[in-house]
Amino acid sequence: MKKIADMLTASRGLIAGIIVLLGFGGRAALPAVIALIIIGWTTDILDGKLARRARTQSEPGGSIENSWLGEHDFTIDMIMVFASFVYLVVAGFIVPELALGYILLAALFILWSSGSKSVTELFAFPLVALPLIIAYSEESWVAYVYIGWVILALILGWQRFIGVVREFIDGVKSLRKT
Repeated sequence: MKKIADMLTASRGLIAGIIVLLGFGGRAALPAVIALIIIGWTTDILDGKLARRARTQSEPGGSIENSWLGEHDFTIDMIMVFASFVYLVVAGFIVPELALGYILLAALFILWSSGSKSVTELFAFPLVALPLIIAYSEESWVAYVYIGWVILALILGWQRFIGVVREFIDGVKSLRKT
């Protein structure tokens, strides 16, 4: 199971590369990019479930060590987020100067917070939402498919979603203490 989870994680790196390349195809590639984003986030959900299941099925008292990919899952997720942002810039949906300003601001805050996962997520969230927002204005049917997927993912993974939100809030709280 762990190897399948790792393959799913690695697939997001490949998906990110394809998304960036589609930027050179221009605005017409938006539906394909949204489809790849949905596939990518689906692999994220599945690899997480498989990795957690592999841990719980280990011998009592034993543990399964994370692989390199497992330990860098969040980084690979952020690469995918960044790839969709790069697509939006290269395809002409976002002005490059605005994108550069946002990236510099995010980098400063992330460095200031010593690489806090919560701060990284805070700056990543708008980048995750942008393809949906742009799809709604350009190809509304694609946005509706994406929204349907989000609703289904939330219904099926509500408990995990709540856990992620709690982890984010705890991370923000720990920043206030330092």
